[in-house]
Amino acid sequence: MKSLFSCLFLSLSCFLAKADTAPQYSVTNIPVPPSKFSTKQIDGLTFLPDGRLVVCLPSGEIFLYDTESQAWTLFAEGLHNPLGVIAISNTELVVSQRPELTRVSDTDGDGKADDYEVLTDQFGMSGNYHEFHFTPVRDEKGNYFFALGTGSAGDGVRTIVRGEFDPRGRPGRMHASTPYRGCVVKLTKDGETIPWSYGHRTPNGLGFDLKGNLFVTDNQGDWVGSSKLFHVQEGRFYGHVASLAWKEDFEGVPLETPIEELAKLRTRACVVFPHGSMANSSTQVLAISEKANFGPFTGQLLVGEMNKARIMRVMLEEVGGELQGACIPFIDGGSLQRGCNRMDWAPDGSLYVGQTKHSWAGSEGIQRVEWNGEMPFEVEDVNLTRTGFRFTFTKPVDEASAKEIGNWPFQRYYYQYHASYGSPQMDVTPVAVESIEILNGGRVVEVHLEELEAWHIHEVTIGEISSQDGDELGNRLVAYTVNRLLENTPPEPLQAGKAKSSKVSIPTKPVPVKDPRGVVYEAEDALVKGPSHHARYEGFSGTGFIDFGSGDQSVTWTVEAETAGEHEIVIRYALGDSRGRPLKLKVNDREVETLPFPSTGGWGSWEDLSQKVQLTQGENTITLEALDRSGANIDHLQLVE
Repeated sequence: MKSLFSCLFLSLSCFLAKADTAPQYSVTNIPVPPSKFSTKQIDGLTFLPDGRLVVCLPSGEIFLYDTESQAWTLFAEGLHNPLGVIAISNTELVVSQRPELTRVSDTDGDGKADDYEVLTDQFGMSGNYHEFHFTPVRDEKGNYFFALGTGSAGDGVRTIVRGEFDPRGRPGRMHASTPYRGCVVKLTKDGETIPWSYGHRTPNGLGFDLKGNLFVTDNQGDWVGSSKLFHVQEGRFYGHVASLAWKEDFEGVPLETPIEELAKLRTRACVVFPHGSMANSSTQVLAISEKANFGPFTGQLLVGEMNKARIMRVMLEEVGGELQGACIPFIDGGSLQRGCNRMDWAPDGSLYVGQTKHSWAGSEGIQRVEWNGEMPFEVEDVNLTRTGFRFTFTKPVDEASAKEIGNWPFQRYYYQYHASYGSPQMDVTPVAVESIEILNGGRVVEVHLEELEAWHIHEVTIGEISSQDGDELGNRLVAYTVNRLLENTPPEPLQAGKAKSSKVSIPTKPVPVKDPRGVVYEAEDALVKGPSHHARYEGFSGTGFIDFGSGDQSVTWTVEAETAGEHEIVIRYALGDSRGRPLKLKVNDREVETLPFPSTGGWGSWEDLSQKVQLTQGENTITLEALDRSGANIDHLQLVE
């Protein structure tokens, strides 16, 4: 991982070095199903009432797994990209596949599905590759909910579409040109399909808490400064503008609407996952139920993460009539793989996790997480107070270390609401600790701050605090999304438009290009699979740069060559790793060579790397792909005729 956090406190880098799953939790691998397509990616996962595991694969297969005999059986096949499954009975499943919500049943008792029933296909499809259909859930009344992803500007819209085509939803990096893209959709028990909420970009993870509240995650991108968790409520708009084309009371073109009006319409996330340090691509929401054998966290939420080997824990409370709260890494590193996409509780209370990557960062396989019954030393809960935060720990703390103000390095910031991809942390401000109280025999630490700022994330990486019996704290990074205060909450600021971060200086003019004859293609406007968009260093052109991670990551530009033959491309990049980080170069999907990308001396020190390539007249694609290690920060590509 690059030094992404130069603007944060030193203690955060200490946390990154120490983060790991607590020793009271073990992670083991489960044999993968014998797919005839050899895929090991898991896009749906649940348990039947009789205890067998159900998994969906991107190949369209559904397998059942007997945890006692460790035997797999094929239950169904021929589905189109199933991304979630509910077990209704031992012989009946409901699956979200790309074109429909489908009931898949074994009616003759032979152990294989023989009946495929459309529950609803009353939503649109433009043929865009990014129009995913995510994670069905069912409430206690028998209503189904599912989430529809938006289309990508990196792919087109087909000549023939399903459903009404609305050109108002077409512009933008991610679009909603057919119903009800970017929406959470409800299928009532009476069979009516209705849009339930709007403003979602890539809502890869619906889930209920134990009180029946519905939640969904969203992934960083355009209009989404950092990945988030939303409390889904009927008729609300959650920020991504494209789906407003399908909201009955919305007039005009969403992307042409003044950002001030859009900011006033949106409902904020109840939890924001800080990008890079906490999560890059959040996935399924799963409540820690009473049947879970997972420690003293019943009622809280687990949220998966694609880019890191991490499952987060979310602690919510109601403040001012709305839910908000904190997130913390929980099952983190160690034997856990990346790509934690789908999760469910086994009958014995252990957690099964399915991993996927879908050509982005991630992994593949199935893992089981078990708790040995011994108490870990963790932050059990976090609550807002009038002057700061109340931290409840699973064990009494050592009072001397807990009272050290230096062990509580708070800061606050927010993410800007705008059409650009992602956002830097804005208004980054250290927050001084005024005093610390130890209560309840050491189980509770109240940290009183000099000030609390509504509508900001308050983050702390807890220092070297131990329990009274000598255990080290398992996970230290805590981020509480303070929307409302307990009293005297100020009006909600828009936090939109072109406000500037106190920690990031964005140049107002493009940087000089190497050759004035060249055409510059910004990295943030290319087709990006995996790398994240940032603007935290000076000297880039356009609106920012892309930050390569490890795994299956790439950036692809489509360039226009006036003539066929040899051309020069100039790639502007920055790299602080002294070892260098090579990237594979492809032209028109054919590998050319591996480019070295040596160190530039810093992540904000920009240099040019030139390469000769053969292009055809007209459109050509130029791709950089990550190898074993992550790559550089890429600003732009310049084509010199």
